[in-house]
Amino acid sequence: MRTIHCFFSGGRDSALACYIAHQVAKIKNWKFMLVFINTTIAIPDTIEYVHKYAEWLNADLIVLKPNHSFEELAQKYSWPLLWHNRWCYYKLKRNPTIEYLQHNYRGSDIVVMGIRGSESLFRLVNYDKVFTLRYYDNIRVNVWLPILHLSDIEVMQLIRKFNIPENPVWNKVGISGDCLCLAGSTEQKLIKIAIHYPDSIKKLIEIDNEIQANRK
Repeated sequence: MRTIHCFFSGGRDSALACYIAHQVAKIKNWKFMLVFINTTIAIPDTIEYVHKYAEWLNADLIVLKPNHSFEELAQKYSWPLLWHNRWCYYKLKRNPTIEYLQHNYRGSDIVVMGIRGSESLFRLVNYDKVFTLRYYDNIRVNVWLPILHLSDIEVMQLIRKFNIPENPVWNKVGISGDCLCLAGSTEQKLIKIAIHYPDSIKKLIEIDNEIQANRK
């Protein structure tokens, strides 16, 4: 049986993409797996939302974790940056993804992601087709990007049309909240996190103290 593996971050885009993919799986009588990567530095509300969403969708939830926590890796590599030293993507997300695909992906399966071209120039250039083939190391994967060409407004309109549960982090901070690695984060977002999730900021400060101590 063909399986749809839908990677879910807890954000708006993946919430809509996984809903669409789940509807297709039901119509086609395919297996559906909701896959969440616990980066170990997520906002607690997002973790709670992921489980609530899986229950609402009535989908099997697979939670992946990196081999080492963000705190452990930050002490070794320091803070990740957007354009270089972006170890957080590889260590926290890509490596667990590859390991999952190695054990669970079969040739006719489909991987679904909530990627939209309008989010960034990088995504606009590198993701131009709704259906495509991509390689994760030596694994050839059928990829479906169901919301690739949608705008922010269209995403929210469809979320409300389909009564998809909303993550409280969306409105409070404007992000999915699955990974507070801070690569590319703006000062405005940091302020919002501090206001709404002071415990998360406190944890980041503790990690920064550990990083600074290691430098000495």
